[in-house]
Amino acid sequence: MWRPYLLSVLRIAIGLLFFQHGAEKLWGFAGGRVDYNFGTLHGFAGPLEVTGGLLMVLGLFTRTTAFILCGEMAVAYFSRWAPRGLWPINNGGEEAVIFCFIYLWLVTAGAGPWSLDYLLQKRHQKAHVGAGFSPTPEPLTAKNR
Repeated sequence: MWRPYLLSVLRIAIGLLFFQHGAEKLWGFAGGRVDYNFGTLHGFAGPLEVTGGLLMVLGLFTRTTAFILCGEMAVAYFSRWAPRGLWPINNGGEEAVIFCFIYLWLVTAGAGPWSLDYLLQKRHQKAHVGAGFSPTPEPLTAKNR
């Protein structure tokens, strides 16, 4: 009953946190280090995190965005944190690992009901039902083969 809504709450919270990381890199939010060298991984991460964070908050293109951000966090972990040691607790990479796995989960779970993806999906289903199409395909049975 509450699970889909908690999925939306988690997605929004993680999007806001991720937006802050991008804002830190682009605009120095909260005293962060501004990096306009977009040719580096750190500089490229800023626009990716701002855009991805906003898309996560809105719940728009959630699965695709989560896939890209999951990859970004995996690259960040293995390029920046893993060389410092084996365990995330020792090398400082816990945050990258947590972000990575939450985004991986959102790839499979989707955006939840409080999202633009959900609204677009419902709108698309209404359009097909109104045109005489079934929103889901009928299962293959002996009757309709």
